[in-house]
Amino acid sequence: MKIFYKGGKPLKLSKILKSVVILACAGALAASFAACNSDKPKTEKPAKTHDPVTLEMSDKPGTYEPHNFVDGKCTMCDETTIFTQDSIKGDDILVKACDQQGEVNKIQYTTTAYGEDPMTRTAWVYTPYGYDAEATSVKYNVLYMLHGSGLNEGFWFAKGTFTPDSSRYDSTYGTNNLFDNMIKAGTAEKAIVVCPTYYKTGEDGNTLDEGNDVDTTNFYKELKNDLMPYIAENYNTYAALTADMTAEQKTSALVAARDHQGYVGLSLGSMISFTTVWANCIDVFSYIGSFSGGVAVEDTQKLIETKNTTFKDYDINYWYVSLGTAENNQYPGDPFGDFRAMVAGIDGLKQGDNIEAGENCQYMKCNRTGHSYQTWITSLYNCLQVFFKAA
Repeated sequence: MKIFYKGGKPLKLSKILKSVVILACAGALAASFAACNSDKPKTEKPAKTHDPVTLEMSDKPGTYEPHNFVDGKCTMCDETTIFTQDSIKGDDILVKACDQQGEVNKIQYTTTAYGEDPMTRTAWVYTPYGYDAEATSVKYNVLYMLHGSGLNEGFWFAKGTFTPDSSRYDSTYGTNNLFDNMIKAGTAEKAIVVCPTYYKTGEDGNTLDEGNDVDTTNFYKELKNDLMPYIAENYNTYAALTADMTAEQKTSALVAARDHQGYVGLSLGSMISFTTVWANCIDVFSYIGSFSGGVAVEDTQKLIETKNTTFKDYDINYWYVSLGTAENNQYPGDPFGDFRAMVAGIDGLKQGDNIEAGENCQYMKCNRTGHSYQTWITSLYNCLQVFFKAA
């Protein structure tokens, strides 16, 4: 009987039966192998963990990873946080116009930090809703905020000589709105915000760009000797400073008010948080924010020594360091390496955000953000939750 055909020719029944037997045996072997495997316990990949203090990876000694917070808890240890890793976007209520708006105004002051001839400088100043220059008994914290390379004093508030562009600043955002909303909600302390520049000012009164000489190593002299005294003389701050004081007396007044004075900077401005603030200004600042920038890790040793000797009597109320996960080495220095080295070497630095428990520093990632305003406004939001809270 002709049953199957191959190439038009009939197959013999014996060959058909032989094929069936082979297939049956193969199926039985496969089933047996599967049964054996199903009896074996499944080995799960070990959880990725790190030391909550040193941040060293458990499975790779000598390698380090920052906390990865999901819903406020690190996935690699038991550390918790009030900070967010998720970036603030343009449609967030935090950056929408508030019904209690502060004011942003341009000021000019002079400095002799870069030579004998006085130089006129420009800065932008935010005063919160309800600020009254005549109500001198009401004192305000002061936060100094610095821009990055190629930008100027108008960056943070998008006013003055800075023109926003889509790659560096989204005009639907608003730094002043963030302050307004957080102050109204009580999640941020009231503060006067001062935005200067480290670039020189031209004869026409406009800030020159980075093609001109930039002396960031002497910027601290302008900050401590000229700008900070000017702000204290002209605004209601905690620094009891008057124009007729000597330079030494003015510095002493600023030192006495350091718990009410903070600094944040982005990119090159963040690098300056190390080269200017940590190196020379810890006596007048107790709050520091370093966004997307640092120094070479080997350069932190001198900063550690300076803090533990020259500035040993000046506690840090809070130091916040951050970096976007998509910055792709666009930032100066090594912020994460700097943070680890300085936390390990500086007396009194303790990771976390529980100020009442003595925690006063944290390194945070900002998810899927680049070297951009989105990283920096999110970092600022986190900072404002703890800045001036220990004062």
